[in-house]
Amino acid sequence: MKQHFIFGMLALLLMILIPLVSLQGKQGAGDREQVTEITASQPATTAASTETAKPAARTEASIPVVRASSGKTETIGAREYLIGCVAAEMDPSSQLEALKAQAVASYTYARYRLELGGRDALSDSGKSDQGYLDAAQRKARWGEDYALDEEKVERAVDAVLGQAVTREGRPVLAAYCAVNAGRTESAENYWGDDLPYLQSVDSPGDKLSPDYSKTVTLQADDVKKALEQAGAKPGKDPAKWFGAPERSEAGTVLELEAGGKAFSGRALREALHLRSANFTIAYKDGAFEIKCLGFGHGVGMSQYGADFMARQGSDYKEILEHYYTGCTVK
Repeated sequence: MKQHFIFGMLALLLMILIPLVSLQGKQGAGDREQVTEITASQPATTAASTETAKPAARTEASIPVVRASSGKTETIGAREYLIGCVAAEMDPSSQLEALKAQAVASYTYARYRLELGGRDALSDSGKSDQGYLDAAQRKARWGEDYALDEEKVERAVDAVLGQAVTREGRPVLAAYCAVNAGRTESAENYWGDDLPYLQSVDSPGDKLSPDYSKTVTLQADDVKKALEQAGAKPGKDPAKWFGAPERSEAGTVLELEAGGKAFSGRALREALHLRSANFTIAYKDGAFEIKCLGFGHGVGMSQYGADFMARQGSDYKEILEHYYTGCTVK
């Protein structure tokens, strides 16, 4: 009789515990965020497939990178890649929230290129993609400050690892530049592509940057050679080579006649190797003085502007959502 009683109590206890264990397992799965890995072979994830996909395992994403020094492709973990990107693209003395914003922008850029841009790998050259420095290169760049700078950059990356700037659930082309002229440029005005999240927005802090304004002097013979290589035919009088520019709201030269040919500001910037496409040209005594405002293409997040916003109390999400119109960080 006693044995029957004990057996009955055990059965009752199991009937109570089994549903509780099952319920706890369902709650854990439902609360888990979905992690999307980046690999060279993974196709772009659409909004529809994201809604129906099963949660992925929590493994670190990897990013294929072509090293300019060797020409070989290395597969680099997302954390290490972002540390190397932030180190290559931004001064570690920047505010922590600005470094976080840079880490998210770099991760978003990589995701966009690999998932939506059809890339098999990214270059570590800042000319074609975004820069990346491995640990040895970081040590060489920072010298005796390596330990402190590395710790700060790691702290920024670890705080935002896996977060991206998105629009309609997909990563955006998170372009960024060093400094602009007090207002960012739209992608349409610089690249000819009208992207709704890369519109012109205020960035007043850039005017405080030591790189806000730079003037270079180019000899007339050098300018003539550059214009001829770009297909123009400058006349005998250098004072008449350049016409009046048409400018955007942000100050970028949209069109300018030079040597009898119409150029975009971007084309002239590239031909004359200027810091930006926001420039003025003056001729005097056989040379051209060219004053440039800002440094870079001026599209997307301004790195100096991000640092300025951080110093005013903005966090990394506020910075990113200011520069990327209509986007969210998630």
